[in-house]
Amino acid sequence: MRHEFNPPRYTWTASTAEEAKNTLQAAADLIDAHLATLVPGNSLQRYKAKESTPVSLTVSLDLDDLIEQINTKRTLDSLDFPLEQR
Repeated sequence: MRHEFNPPRYTWTASTAEEAKNTLQAAADLIDAHLATLVPGNSLQRYKAKESTPVSLTVSLDLDDLIEQINTKRTLDSLDFPLEQR
């Protein structure tokens, strides 16, 4: 009996830094799992497959809110410490 493997397409949305990191790790874990299916057992062959197997990944990263928080914190921190005390 022939078994055909039809890969799913994944789309994730993350709204916090932790979710973003977890999402990136999940994508890496899925790639590793599929490579293990392609090349079971042999880590050297799997490493070679990792270098040559095509995978499509698009990442869109918006750090605007994080940068705004950094800038606000720096502004507030500078107000807490006058120039004479720096």
